[in-house]
Amino acid sequence: MEKRDRFISQLCRVCFCCLAIWAGSVAMAVGQEVVFDDEPAFGEERDIGLVSDPLEPMNRVFFHFNDKLYFWVLKPASHGYSYFIAEDVRMCVRSFFKNLLAPVRIVNNFLQGKVADSGVETARFILNSTLGIAGLADPAKNEFGLLPKDEDLGQTMGAYGLGEGIYFCWPVLGPSNVRDTIGLAGDFFLSPVSYLGMSDSGAGVAVQAGREVNNTSLTLGEYEDFKESAIDPYVALRDAYRQYRQKKIRDVAVGSDSVYISSSNTSQKKYARDTTGSGLPESHAEPVVADNFFVQVGTSFEAEKLLVMQQALLAMNTASVVTVSDRAGLNFYALEVPAGEKFESARQEAKRLSAAGFSEARVGQ
Repeated sequence: MEKRDRFISQLCRVCFCCLAIWAGSVAMAVGQEVVFDDEPAFGEERDIGLVSDPLEPMNRVFFHFNDKLYFWVLKPASHGYSYFIAEDVRMCVRSFFKNLLAPVRIVNNFLQGKVADSGVETARFILNSTLGIAGLADPAKNEFGLLPKDEDLGQTMGAYGLGEGIYFCWPVLGPSNVRDTIGLAGDFFLSPVSYLGMSDSGAGVAVQAGREVNNTSLTLGEYEDFKESAIDPYVALRDAYRQYRQKKIRDVAVGSDSVYISSSNTSQKKYARDTTGSGLPESHAEPVVADNFFVQVGTSFEAEKLLVMQQALLAMNTASVVTVSDRAGLNFYALEVPAGEKFESARQEAKRLSAAGFSEARVGQ
């Protein structure tokens, strides 16, 4: 009991320190020059500011530390793990941990006023914990069409207008900012895994390490491709993380498993197959509940821009579907190419389409 109380006290001190740093970073950001990007392609939101990174020298040191940790420890361990453990089993393990973190999503959806989404997450947790055998399977999505509503405390604070503060690259934890660091500390108390670590630190570290190895084994190659395509990997990761979090806060479709490969979230979209020959989305499309991967090759508020791309895909004998979602009262379209049930095959399809000139090609699920 004394050990746990001491641990909680130390964590609270960290939270207060982070809050103080955030307040200072906001003051530092006052008067910061705001630089607008060029008009973005395919109707994406434009980025309206620069990353506040006064700790860049220290952050770069930690970035290189994490980079070596990945290549020297995490990647070899994940390769060995994936050699002995089948992909289907690893996906079940990922699903188990995701189900275990349901309290984080339930509470944060509720705090954001998304009562219906909080109810969906509650129903998903009950169904997956029972019918899904402790979350090893996802019948809530596959059988009942209840798709996950990913929210965390960092997003909740962002939704209420709290600024991100300065950028951090933490050792082991990776990219973050002051707001998300405070959010991570708050979500700690909602995670059942945290209480395991409080009662047995060795077991807690082992579980977290196993979870990270399992997740990495399912996304091997993403970081390598990201780093290879970047002129300055540190800056690229910093900017990718910021854009990723901004879109998550605004409920714009992004990938749920990776900062490096952004993707469309099908939770509020419909597949619209071109049965009329016009290429326009149909209003009676069926909901997407499959767990397959796809490659998104274009997004736009104007469907006409995607029709040209769809015709180019047809010339390559490549089938595609158009998805439509509501964004600020406007129809927002995305063109997606089904890419099967394996991440690796989807990644190869993304590379093929990128080489063919579809520069926006990225994997989603």
